[in-house]
Amino acid sequence: MKKELNFLLLISVLLCFTGCQQTTKGKMNVYNIIPMPNQLTPREGRFQLNDKVSMITSGCTPKVKAIADSLITRLQLTSGITLQYTNKEHADLPAIRFITADDMSKEAYKLSITPNEIILTASQANGFFYGIQSIYQLLPPEIYGKTKARHADWSLPAVEIEDAPNFAYRGLMLDVCRHFSSVDYVYKFIDMLAMHKMNTFHWHLTDDQGWRIEIKKYPKLTEIGSKRKESLVGYYYTNWPQIFDGKEHGGYYTQEEIKKIVAYAANKYITVIPEIEMPGHALAAIASYPELSCTPNSTYAVTGTWGVFEQVYCPKDETFTFLEGVLDEVMKLFPSKYIHIGGDECPKTAWENSAYCQSLIKKLGLKDDTAPNAVDGRKHTKEEKLQSYFITRMEKYLNSKGRNIIGWDEILEGGLAPNATVMSWRGVEGGINAAKAGHDAIMTPGAFVYLDHYQEDPEIAPVTIGGYNTLKKTYSYNPVPDEADELLKEHIIGVQGNVWTEYMQNDERRDYQAFPRAVAIAETGWTQKHIKNWDSFRQRMVEDFERMNIMNVKACRNFFDVNINTHVFGDTLKAVLETFYPDATIRYTLDGSKPTAKSQAYTAPFAWKGKIDLKTAVFRNGKMVGSIRQKSLYANLISGKQYTTTPHCGWMNGDIFGKNDVLGADTTTLGLTNGKRGNIASYTPWVSFNLNEKCNNEMTFSVDLQQETTISKVIYGSLYNPAFRILPASNAKVQVSTDGKNYKEIGKKAFLRKYPEHGRKMFTDTLECEPSKARYVKITIKSGGTLRNGIDCRKDTPESIIPSDLYVDEIEVY
Repeated sequence: MKKELNFLLLISVLLCFTGCQQTTKGKMNVYNIIPMPNQLTPREGRFQLNDKVSMITSGCTPKVKAIADSLITRLQLTSGITLQYTNKEHADLPAIRFITADDMSKEAYKLSITPNEIILTASQANGFFYGIQSIYQLLPPEIYGKTKARHADWSLPAVEIEDAPNFAYRGLMLDVCRHFSSVDYVYKFIDMLAMHKMNTFHWHLTDDQGWRIEIKKYPKLTEIGSKRKESLVGYYYTNWPQIFDGKEHGGYYTQEEIKKIVAYAANKYITVIPEIEMPGHALAAIASYPELSCTPNSTYAVTGTWGVFEQVYCPKDETFTFLEGVLDEVMKLFPSKYIHIGGDECPKTAWENSAYCQSLIKKLGLKDDTAPNAVDGRKHTKEEKLQSYFITRMEKYLNSKGRNIIGWDEILEGGLAPNATVMSWRGVEGGINAAKAGHDAIMTPGAFVYLDHYQEDPEIAPVTIGGYNTLKKTYSYNPVPDEADELLKEHIIGVQGNVWTEYMQNDERRDYQAFPRAVAIAETGWTQKHIKNWDSFRQRMVEDFERMNIMNVKACRNFFDVNINTHVFGDTLKAVLETFYPDATIRYTLDGSKPTAKSQAYTAPFAWKGKIDLKTAVFRNGKMVGSIRQKSLYANLISGKQYTTTPHCGWMNGDIFGKNDVLGADTTTLGLTNGKRGNIASYTPWVSFNLNEKCNNEMTFSVDLQQETTISKVIYGSLYNPAFRILPASNAKVQVSTDGKNYKEIGKKAFLRKYPEHGRKMFTDTLECEPSKARYVKITIKSGGTLRNGIDCRKDTPESIIPSDLYVDEIEVY
């Protein structure tokens, strides 16, 4: 019963965080702690910091005293207040007491704040450190600054907190291979992890685009492997041949720099796990030492483009000797229990074509599966089993040195190494399969926690890899499925966000992509699922943005803006506006004028007529909070209506709202009739069709108007992007029927296009039709033709000529 009462009290706190406790002096106590403590009880009053406050750490270890020192130093820097140590008890003087208790878990802490004293209790330094993070977040945001803020209110709200993390592993990965990060940025990145009680920094140090760690035994890794002559410009599939910037990109961390970074992280109770990729993503190493490949007489170069490459390590003794030598030096630098060995995206072409590899496969007795594997339910090839041999051999070596491996979920293929921990990125299945087999798993599914994905409308966002993971969606992720049994609960040990940097050329871009979504991941890792609350989180995030501003973290500001979408309610398409910023009003205009504090307030989804130029912004207390967001919306005879297509759409269905809404796909949100036209910023809004001779290289769109209506015009958009095998429509025709059986053609048109020399282009086509009564409408759109494989686009298949795909959005009938 006590737990139930505590839970109800906590929920009431969550839902009114901006003013949940009135103090005797009339000031409202707020508790903007992120991640949310698992048990928090508000109290009246405040503890005032001043030079009379004593610090008491009697009986504490040197590590705990160092944590107390850090609090004293930070307060002196930012407030000018000097706290003094004392061993004497003065009942009438305020004090901050550190108390060691043996009956608490390593990362747990208790924090009691009254008007007279602060008591921080933990069993180990980790818990004290996390308690201090909560103290910082109860202080003004200026505590994170580097200068004195004497006019800030240096007091803390009274409270009782009893807290411990939900998951043992709470991590964030930074890729420094695609684009190198300075040492200073790595320090700032670690600061952000520590501030939000994350305990693992996964450092992706080697890949095809650069080798970033000094290995003294193999100097060419940094002499050659750390540099590439140029980098890709724009999105990967925008141009073919691809366009490059012609600028050398390089950088690596010396062993001395790494030692300092590891020590810096350790002082913040963060473990640094290095990732040394194998057997794939090895081009930088192979460019340095070609003998590591299956074709050692070839010449290789560090690549300046992204993707997956066929040049992989050859599983021969020379390679294993090299990797063992590398790992020997890595282990001296990183005392972590785990070493991450990658294991992902390893093409098997080189092994299939290698006489040595085929001989080794035969020697090892590896054969293609004839029945599905018991762990993942798939049949595996003998080459995939060779990868398992590779990973298992490296695992045995690391185990012999007292270390364990982590690998991406591809290490499941062909059999899982005995002591491996799986990092599940291609969805959740890999982690669940590993856990069911008794292996630990860390959940990091791309659809929720890949921070290189878009987080706001791609039309106004910087170019990135794709996807669409909003802050709200990332926050919704639950690493342990609701239906999980005890085995899964035991072996899913944590959650991690990943910052892949193909499109993050500088620190500002890295900040923008990582934050604030990494903060949502931190709360998922720490706070129990039944305590997490989206409305509470966004209340607390307002102050967290203030902290990030002071720390010079250039986080994405979509939190303060309006997300524009459309959705079908009943049989009516309506505009849906949403902001994550709490306690504010969304205001909008429909004529393209700038919204003001007097513009129409948004209270519910609304329908519209014809074309509107919607502009909208968030207002609080009469002032605009963020930026103005704009989108043109088109209402017509088929807006929001169900439709069919022949053939069925391909991998893109244009359903932004449904695919990315945290509640899951909604079949009433329709890609071709959602009132929003496509754009050239991303593929997200488009509906794709793989056309060929079987369907006469055309797509037919069919819709029922529900009643007879006169139609006279059809408008649709199609995309030009040959690098991605997309050509716009070559011609289209419109047919109508009153009975759904007998159709007549009322419009037809062929199109002559002028294509740009580079890049993508959207074409909007209009078919003027003979005005006709119709209930049923068919619109047939023909492919743009064929492409020269390897000339117009990347050659992934042997054919010299291939059919183009058709991408369509929106289809409108008037």
